[in-house]
Amino acid sequence: MVALVAAVLAVSLWTMRRANRSALRDLRGTQSRFAQDTASSLRGALDSFDRDTRLLATLATSTRSAPIAERAQDDAILHAFEALATVVPHYRTIALFHAGRRPLVAVDPTEDPVAIAPALVAASERLAAEAATDGGTARSGPLSLGGGRAFYLHAAADGAGEAVVVSSDAAMMLESISRRPTDAGGLVLVDPNGAAWIGCEQRQRCRLVPPGSPGAAAILATIDTGTRGESVVADPRVARLGLPARAIVGVAPRAESALGAWSVASIAPADDLDHRQRAILWQLVATVAGVAVVILAIGVLILRQHAQAAALRGQLQAAEQVARLQRQLVRAEKLVTVGVLSAGIAHEIGTPLAVVRGRAEHMLERPTESRDEEDLRAIVGEIDRVSSTIRQVLEFSREQPATVGRTDPRAAVARALELLEWRLAARRVLVDVDVPAELPPLAAAADQFEQVLVNLLMNACDASRSGSGVRVTARRDGIHPHSLRFEVVDRGGGIPPHHLNAVFDPYFTTKKRGEGTGLGLAIVAQIVRSHRGEVAIRSAIGVGTAVVVIWPIAREHEKMTEQVRNQVA
Repeated sequence: MVALVAAVLAVSLWTMRRANRSALRDLRGTQSRFAQDTASSLRGALDSFDRDTRLLATLATSTRSAPIAERAQDDAILHAFEALATVVPHYRTIALFHAGRRPLVAVDPTEDPVAIAPALVAASERLAAEAATDGGTARSGPLSLGGGRAFYLHAAADGAGEAVVVSSDAAMMLESISRRPTDAGGLVLVDPNGAAWIGCEQRQRCRLVPPGSPGAAAILATIDTGTRGESVVADPRVARLGLPARAIVGVAPRAESALGAWSVASIAPADDLDHRQRAILWQLVATVAGVAVVILAIGVLILRQHAQAAALRGQLQAAEQVARLQRQLVRAEKLVTVGVLSAGIAHEIGTPLAVVRGRAEHMLERPTESRDEEDLRAIVGEIDRVSSTIRQVLEFSREQPATVGRTDPRAAVARALELLEWRLAARRVLVDVDVPAELPPLAAAADQFEQVLVNLLMNACDASRSGSGVRVTARRDGIHPHSLRFEVVDRGGGIPPHHLNAVFDPYFTTKKRGEGTGLGLAIVAQIVRSHRGEVAIRSAIGVGTAVVVIWPIAREHEKMTEQVRNQVA
């Protein structure tokens, strides 16, 4: 019992460690999925930012080429700018710059027109000049202005001296991509310039950590540690930024776009893991305590059951002894009955048979046709077989050892089939014989071994349906290497399980009244035992019956006999 409790404790500890690893894996997986979702949304927002800027540049170029007045062109471009600045919440200003001409500027109606808008236009003009010089695109940011706000600007030039610049409120854009609840941890976004954004979860306000600052360096180190697969990342510097000092970090692949590559990480406090581990530990303690109580109760019950089982075994053994004595008494009574009947049978049948045999031999001495002679010899042979059967019945109750010789198993099977040829043909039963010629001879009285085969084949024939088959096989026995294993298998209706223990008893039969005496298998068992063999039967209702006979080989029997003689001498 102590070993069982120790095994339960060992399994529980292994389960706890596995559960801890699973909890850590689940938390890291959850953070990684949040980070990947955010990175995908961020990539879409940056691509939209770039696509809108290029589209506006293309729109301005196509409008300039339209055959309308310049003022009408400016009005059409400005209306398009104002519409997009109003529709996209984080677009603050959209401006078209061209050397020597007045810039066209659209400002979001909600933006501060005094402090913020002029600063954004001035920064846009500088970026437009950069993009026009390069003949492509340019970006800048984060641009920090009043009130702690920061902006990203993106410019697209058409190659003809014109450039469109769109400015975006960074916090509004980043907050729009996050769908993460605040209790799931913290998001960290790092732009291509090394500026970090934190607190961008729902109902939060993104905060900028300037590039090159100690806070940004601590965030980059935390992301790098999480990328290397560390289980729990600990950095006290990030605690001053409002992030957990001990954290589980999930990192997404870098969000690549035309506006540069951004890093995205999801940070959850390791307290969640600690809570789970404590819950698992308490669950383990409760489980072990419960299992110990159950094992103790089961142990008490087992001890009681063992005591009861010992008492029941004693009673059962006594009952089995009584039943065995009763079976022996019944068998003894049957054997006495067989002995009495045998004497009468020998007296009543033996004399007429001797007369019939004498007359048949007398007729054989006269000249007859070949067919008549064959029939007469068959009659003599059958009379001899009947006489032999009578002798066996007489000897059945005396259990006398048989006088054995070397008997060819293949020839014995052939003779048994020859004697039953008429019976098998009448019932249209086919016999499949598989007895290899190279099998060694048996230690058997030939007529008694044939009697065994005849009885088994007659039973199989009577049990088989018309047109079915019986199979006779002989092989070396794997369990008894000095014996042959014979099987006679039929496809009849089978024997009920409750009759299998009685089939070898004298006068027991499952045939109809008048069709069997119940001595066939009893004689088979007596003959087999007298030759130091074994016989067994297996049967299944609706499938058929197989009788297995294990018979000693002559060579081995002769060796055993010689050993017995030497021991006696």
